[in-house]
Amino acid sequence: MKVKVWKKHPDAKLPFRATDFSVGYDIFAVERLELKPGEFALIPTGLVIKAEPPYALFVFPRSSLFKKKSLIMPNSAGIIDFDYCGEEDELKIPVVNLGKETVVIEKGEKVAQAVFIKVAFPEIEEVDSPPGTTSRGGFGSTGGYKD
Repeated sequence: MKVKVWKKHPDAKLPFRATDFSVGYDIFAVERLELKPGEFALIPTGLVIKAEPPYALFVFPRSSLFKKKSLIMPNSAGIIDFDYCGEEDELKIPVVNLGKETVVIEKGEKVAQAVFIKVAFPEIEEVDSPPGTTSRGGFGSTGGYKD
């Protein structure tokens, strides 16, 4: 399988797997940004990536993003649709600074990881009653937390 990547910005870096056993491809910032505490930003990558069905592109935070910089991706993961690959469809990484200090993202810094996951498109069928034969009682139903 080949994935087509257009470097929209001349300084953009192609996604890169750090080791042979890495699942994710590192994604890099294409410019320097400063985020104040509580501030939201979209980190530009300078890339447009075309995933081909059935392998969809999912973007996840790097584990060091929060540990070292107190940054989180507010949507936990990004789902990049197959048709999000036009001239204006640059991959940008949404982040929020949850820390108490201003954080700097340097140009060329690893900011996320891209993972290609096989997806399916099942037919959706509406039914007149719950489709399962058991009931677990909702969130936290297997225990571990007390009300």
